[in-house]
Amino acid sequence: FLIRALNADLPYDKFVQWQLAGDELAPENPLAMMATGFLGAGAFPTQLTETEFESARYDELDDMVMTTGVSFLGLSVGCARCHDHKFDPIPARDYYRMAATFGSAIRGETDIDLSPHENRKRQSEFAVQLAAKKTAVQDYEQGTLPTRFRTWLATAPSAEPLGPWETLHVTSVDSLAGTKFEAQSDSSWLATGSVPPQDVVTIVAESHRPGIRSLRIEAMTHDSLPQKGPGRAGNGNFVLSDLKVTAGPLVGGPASNAGGEPMVQKLFSARATHQQNTGDLSVASSIDDNATSGWAVDAGGIGKDQAAVFDLATPIDFVEGTRWTITLNMNHPNPHHSLGRFRISVSDRAQPQPEVGSIGPDAKVVRAQEVLRRSVNQTSIDETSIDETSDDWKTGLAWFATSDPEMVALKQTVADLEHKGPGLQFAKVMVTSEGLPHMSHHADDRGFPHFYPETHLLKRGDVHQKQEVVRSGFLQVLAPAGVELSHWQVQPPQGWTRTSFRRATLANWMTDPKQGGGSLAARVIVNRLWQHHLGRGIVSTPNDFGVSGERPSHPELLDWLAADLIEHGWTVKRVHKLIMTSQTYMQSGTHDEPRAEIDRENNLLWRRSPQRLEAEAIRDSMLAVSGKLDLTQFGPGTLDQNMTRRSAYFFIKRSQLIPMMMLFDWPEHLVSIGQRPVTTIAPQALMFMNSPQGRDYAVAFAKRLPQDSPEQAVAEAWRLAFGRVPSRDEAQASLLFVHRQQEAHSAAGVGDSKNLAIVDFCQTILSMNEFIYVE
Repeated sequence: FLIRALNADLPYDKFVQWQLAGDELAPENPLAMMATGFLGAGAFPTQLTETEFESARYDELDDMVMTTGVSFLGLSVGCARCHDHKFDPIPARDYYRMAATFGSAIRGETDIDLSPHENRKRQSEFAVQLAAKKTAVQDYEQGTLPTRFRTWLATAPSAEPLGPWETLHVTSVDSLAGTKFEAQSDSSWLATGSVPPQDVVTIVAESHRPGIRSLRIEAMTHDSLPQKGPGRAGNGNFVLSDLKVTAGPLVGGPASNAGGEPMVQKLFSARATHQQNTGDLSVASSIDDNATSGWAVDAGGIGKDQAAVFDLATPIDFVEGTRWTITLNMNHPNPHHSLGRFRISVSDRAQPQPEVGSIGPDAKVVRAQEVLRRSVNQTSIDETSIDETSDDWKTGLAWFATSDPEMVALKQTVADLEHKGPGLQFAKVMVTSEGLPHMSHHADDRGFPHFYPETHLLKRGDVHQKQEVVRSGFLQVLAPAGVELSHWQVQPPQGWTRTSFRRATLANWMTDPKQGGGSLAARVIVNRLWQHHLGRGIVSTPNDFGVSGERPSHPELLDWLAADLIEHGWTVKRVHKLIMTSQTYMQSGTHDEPRAEIDRENNLLWRRSPQRLEAEAIRDSMLAVSGKLDLTQFGPGTLDQNMTRRSAYFFIKRSQLIPMMMLFDWPEHLVSIGQRPVTTIAPQALMFMNSPQGRDYAVAFAKRLPQDSPEQAVAEAWRLAFGRVPSRDEAQASLLFVHRQQEAHSAAGVGDSKNLAIVDFCQTILSMNEFIYVE
């Protein structure tokens, strides 16, 4: 977001607004959503105990308030966390009102569409391909398939005897926690989406086999599950804590048991292919009276299909079929231990052994097949006596579609294309918003709430000394007397409930130059731009415009630049150009002792002080001059110090910092740094002289130079490195250096002395002060 916004010269007021509330002010703009990552970029402790939850949240709010204050307003608002500010007119109440503004904003991750035009094209092409394949399936299903089914009915052999298990014909799967289940081609059901801490799943199903004595639950693996499952816990386990079964007649009519009414079935004699132990995590514990015990399969059963069989105390023998209601309770205290994929079958055998994968065709299909076969046998196929509107015909045809090779192939092409998808390309980014799924935290299993609905005024900043609940607000000192919060308040669109729009109100106040904090925000940013180009801000304490900060050296200039920024639409590039084309910026750096006696520190800018580049710019300049710079934008960063992309793409890992960056005063990245220190130490020179990276850049630099003429090579090296041609003395000194290095390498007998001498010269050029200082 920062790179795109700065390159596009996004108006600074909008730049600030989006970082505070882009998700509210422009929710359809991917850059605006992405901008809110600013608020969540601070410290995020991931190892917390329950006693630290609330204090950690107040620390997060403190980071948001403090960083917002110093970054945009140049005020140390965070000093008012424990008491009224000691120097500036910022009471603690104002601090906590600002904290309440961020009260429900939390870190989350979302997919952002950064290439909408290309994605629309991909989606359109995908829709055309998918429609064509679905049309082919429909044409075959309506035209060819019924004819082939009639032929099969007339010629196929009689149905083979059913095996020991009949797979239930499932009509619905409902989850108390809202888990979605997808039917699979093998009659199993797969859980999708986020994993709830606990769940209760209710399955309604049908069977047609008489004399049912046992129920089997298969816990099956799948590539989408952790460790392939069969459970959804992080280790692939599950706990079936309780199993309830109700059975009744599929249709009204006489039955040989219980008068045909649905009855709760008593289960006994449970056995499984694998159980975690013989105690509270055995298969028998899923039908006991203990709600915290249940069947689990760890200790050797993860990543394998498992099965459990439960015998019925009374056989089920409904004549017209049985309707089942099966409830799987997965409420074990250890969260997320729910089944990931299951299949349920019944058997008429006495005490069948648990086995996985022994299934036959759905009994409802077999029944339809028999009815249709009898109908066909009564008359010839040509007379088309089969009632193609009957449920039996539809059921039989649906089953035949699953076994017809051409139909299966056509449907598979549709499934493959749907699985592949349109290939839309999104960027996963962190946002700071409200009402979106939170980023995972190690304390989530222990109930970490991520935010609290109310923000309290804390005595001495202590969460154990809460005073009254505060409402969101701003700094009173930056608002005229009598102007209410409603002046900047933003009303959510009709029907909008996801966010509170408190941050949008804050953003409006902060960028209002007439009655809010906008005039101060403008002064702060133009001061930072001035500091960037001239080494020292008009206010030399860029993060502190308060009483304890330095007075501006040129107050009228600061006011004029801020007013000019606002009048010209807050465009930052214009201010860059204005400063860099000024006489102050372009003046000579020549020392003048009489003036130095008056202003030794050059606070009044009577000369142009040389300014050293930052660490990132030094490294990027070496890459650019050597021709190795990779200008690829965006994407993931790295910790590899040999990376050739710009230094903005280094990851920040406090235990693995980049050595070259640290040599040149890379700052602490967890707090706002108004001005980097500029140190001069011996290891900086040694980096240019001895580091593998420095030598590698010099070798690449030498390859860019003319190879035939040392004179041309020297002139081109100066031009590429310094943007100028060398003076006569500089050219002669350079050629003499190359000549002496070539002689030294020849005397030592080390390789191509001519090329090595040019490499030495390039390394020397990169080591000169002129390369890293802006004169």
